[in-house]
Amino acid sequence: MAEKFTGFGSCQYGNGEYRGEIVDGIRQGYGVMNFSNYDIYDGDWHQGKMHGVGTYKFWDTKRDRYGSTYEGEFNLGNREGHGKMTFANGDVYIGAWQNDRRTGDGTCWFANGDIFHGLWRFDKMLRGVYRSTSGVIYDGEIKDDKFNGLGKLYLPNGSWYEGIFENGKLQTGFFFTTDGKFAEYKDGKQL
Repeated sequence: MAEKFTGFGSCQYGNGEYRGEIVDGIRQGYGVMNFSNYDIYDGDWHQGKMHGVGTYKFWDTKRDRYGSTYEGEFNLGNREGHGKMTFANGDVYIGAWQNDRRTGDGTCWFANGDIFHGLWRFDKMLRGVYRSTSGVIYDGEIKDDKFNGLGKLYLPNGSWYEGIFENGKLQTGFFFTTDGKFAEYKDGKQL
């Protein structure tokens, strides 16, 4: 029976080249993997998988350079735990990850200056506070990147809407002004 290598070395795999710690022929400990698609992972390994803390750079073939970068925790090959993702479009997310997706509590600073902090599920905003550069603040439920469900929408002039939103518009609820007046809405129309 042949003995498997243990120590620091490099190995060629079908999907790229690894340089780092190896235990009984398996990537284990710290190492760097240069993937054949030009992605790079620099970090901890366990039983041949990215596991622990590391940095993963995604190659953007259209721009011929690195686009997105993830820095954080991995669990058996997936982004899982706490991490920071800087996307190629300029968005930055810091928060919880599960199975390579933003899931749990997190904050995203969008490239256009907007900010969302709240709960995520499968890379989608679920519920939280969304602040736009225009000064509008929404606190509530979100579905398909739009205000959907129970929430409050605060306007820069101090007025606000409160109630049930559908596709970003108040359907049922109230509109309050700074002078103490209010209007009721039902089925998207003011009564």
